Amino acid sequence: MRLGIDFGTTRTVVAAARSGRYPLACFETPGDPAPYIPGAVAVATDGRIVHGWRAAEVLRRGGTGLRSLKRVLGRLAPDDPVPDMPGEITALELLTDFLRHLREELLGSSNLEIDLDEPLEAMVAVPANASTRQRYLTLSAFERAGFRVLGLVNEPTAAAVELAHRHLGPIAPRSPKRYVVVYDFGGGTFDSAAVSLRDQRFELIASDGIARLGGDDIDELVLELALEQMSEAPAAVSGAARAAALEVCRQAKETLHANSRRLLVDLGAVLPEVAPAVVDVSALYERAAPLIEATLEPLSRVVERLADHGINAEDPRELGGVYLVGGAVQFPAVQRRLRSLYGRKLKLALEPHAATAAGLAVCADPDAGVFVREAPTRHFGVWREGESGHDKVFDAIFVKDAEAHDRPLVARRLYRPRHSIGELSFMECARLSGDGQPAGDVTPWRRVRFAYAPELAAAEDLARRPVERRDDLDTEVTETYVYAPDGTITIDIQTRPQGHAVHLALGSLR
Repeated sequence: MRLGIDFGTTRTVVAAARSGRYPLACFETPGDPAPYIPGAVAVATDGRIVHGWRAAEVLRRGGTGLRSLKRVLGRLAPDDPVPDMPGEITALELLTDFLRHLREELLGSSNLEIDLDEPLEAMVAVPANASTRQRYLTLSAFERAGFRVLGLVNEPTAAAVELAHRHLGPIAPRSPKRYVVVYDFGGGTFDSAAVSLRDQRFELIASDGIARLGGDDIDELVLELALEQMSEAPAAVSGAARAAALEVCRQAKETLHANSRRLLVDLGAVLPEVAPAVVDVSALYERAAPLIEATLEPLSRVVERLADHGINAEDPRELGGVYLVGGAVQFPAVQRRLRSLYGRKLKLALEPHAATAAGLAVCADPDAGVFVREAPTRHFGVWREGESGHDKVFDAIFVKDAEAHDRPLVARRLYRPRHSIGELSFMECARLSGDGQPAGDVTPWRRVRFAYAPELAAAEDLARRPVERRDDLDTEVTETYVYAPDGTITIDIQTRPQGHAVHLALGSLR
C-alpha cells in the first residue's frame, strides 16, 4: 500500500495511491468518521500517553497534554525531553509513538482495505522551512514506527503536485505556464514556495516561511477576544484548561464564512459560570491582520527570487496560479487579502487541509509520471576562526535555493589546523545578511569538538581539555558534507596522515 502522509499541526492526513486515484483515509471517531487524526497527545487518567481522538477527548475534559504535537516538536532536538510529558520521553520517542498509533488506526480503524502483513510505503513531508533536525526527526520516527519511507518532500512542493494533478493537467510544451506559487498556511507554520511546472518535473525554485505562525495563533486571538467579552482575565484560562479553550476557539473559527458578522464562542466546559461570548468578526479580522501581513513578507521574497531563474514575475501568463493550502487559509480574512493581490490567479484547494497528503500520494504513485526535485531550503554552514584568530567567520557550505537536485550535494573543506582541538559550531538559517552572516530564523547546533593533535585522537574528555595554539602540527583536515535529496546532512571529518575520523548525522545533534 502506497500512501502520502501529511503529519500536520492540527490534523494528520493520509491519502492512498490506487489505480490513478488518491482517496483520503477516513477514521473512526467518537462521532462521525473523519478524514484525519488530530495532532494531539495527552496523558490519560491511568498515566498512559494517548494520541489522536482519545487525546483530543482528554484535553477537552481539561486533562494534561499537547494540543499540537508538531508545533512543540519544532523547537526540540530528537533527544530532548518533551515538556509536560511523563517519564522524560524524548521528541523522537513521542513522535514514533504517535506514528505507531497512526499505523494502528490505518490498519484497524480506517476505510482503507489493508492486509495486516502488507508493508505501508509512505511519501512524507516537512515544512519547506524545516531545519535538518526536523527532517531527521520525521524520517527516523516514521521508520521506527514501521513505515517504509519512499521519500521526503517539502509540503509546498507536494501541494503544487496536487494542484497540477487536479486542476492543470499536462502542461503543453508551448504553454507559457512555468510555475506555481504555493501559499501554505497551516496550523503551526507558514510556508511559501515557487515550484516549476514544466514537463511534469516539479522543481523547487525558491522557498521562504515562518517557523511558528499558523492557525493556532488565530485561535489565540479568538480566545483573547472572547475573554475580553466575558470580562475575564487571561489567567482565568491557563494550564490544561487553556488547551481545551483553544480547541473550542478553533472549532468556532472554522464555522466562519465570508459573510459572517458575529462568532459565538461557548467556553462553558472551561468556565461553567460564564455565558457564551459573541465576538465581533471585524474586530477579529483587525487583530489577525498583522499575522496575515507577516505571511506576505516571505511570499514577496519568493517572488523576488524568480528573476534569478529567468522567470518574469510581472508576466501573468507564466504563473499557473497562487495555490492556497493548509487549514488556516479557510479563515476568510486570509482569502480576502490574497485575492486583493492576485485576483483570478488565486486558487483555493478543494480540501485545503488535505492537499499536501494528496500530492504526496501522487508522488508515491510510480504510474503518475511525476518527477520531483528539491533545492536546499535553508542556508547551512559553520562558524570558523577568522584570520586574526580573535573573530569568527560564517562559512556557508550549502546555500538556500541552490539548483534543485535529485542526487546528493557534496561539499568539501580542506585546511591545516592551527590549534590542538577544533570547535565546529554548525548553524542553519533562513537568510544571510548583506555581509554573509546568519539572519532570519536561525537554528544553532551544539559545538562539536574534534582532535587535531594526534595525541588527543583517543581522548574521551575533549570537552574539558584546553584549546591550545599549535603551529607545529603536520596535519591536514578534510571535512566532507553531504546534503541528501531529503534535506538531511551528514558530515565526515578526517585527519591525514593520522587517519582520525568522525562521522556525524547532523539531525541527531542536539
